[in-house]
Amino acid sequence: MKKVILFSLFIASSSALAEQTQIDAIESAAMQLDKNTLVSLTNQAQTYDKALAFYRLSITQNLMAEPDAAIKSLNNAIATLEAHTVQHPEDGEAWALLSQSYGLQIGYQPMKGAYYGPKAGKALSNAFTYAPQSPRTHLVKAVSEYNTPAIFGGSKSAALKTLDTALTLFASDTSENQWGHAEAFVWRGLANQSMNNTEAAVEDWQQALNIAPDYGWANMLISKNK
Repeated sequence: MKKVILFSLFIASSSALAEQTQIDAIESAAMQLDKNTLVSLTNQAQTYDKALAFYRLSITQNLMAEPDAAIKSLNNAIATLEAHTVQHPEDGEAWALLSQSYGLQIGYQPMKGAYYGPKAGKALSNAFTYAPQSPRTHLVKAVSEYNTPAIFGGSKSAALKTLDTALTLFASDTSENQWGHAEAFVWRGLANQSMNNTEAAVEDWQQALNIAPDYGWANMLISKNK
């Protein structure tokens, strides 16, 4: 019996490591705007990882001035996550990524904010219900606070505080879906920059590079603010 339990734990651990390897590949490709690798990963990955690959691919396509392709990829991410959360409503990590994806849709198509805004809010509420200690839940909240106009409840200072919490949680993150640590430093740098704390912003972006040396966004921000 003990051998069966140990074998089951080994299989579960191996599966988690395999999934994290795929997430690491998605994040590395996204940081380098490697569209071809991201396309390949959308075909290889399943469920949550597949949605993350489509989400990152969408951002990359948008940065490459391919808006139609970006919206299509984001729709694929959303469809994958919506189906997953119907079957697994307790998956807080999936709700967090879904909320972030809805928020990105608003960025692409602001006129649809009245439709996607409440959906993003509900998904984030579910993320806090099921994964309140996930650093990604707090990262998504911070991105929303940063991007939402003040008249609608957004706040750069609130985003900064939420990012502080996210980064504290990232330091001890043991999730099976580890991503976003370097990204959180970039967003905190942007929040600091918005409040004219340029020196602190550059320090945050450098911290992002310490985690992910090939992070193009962090490199670009440092170059622009030297």
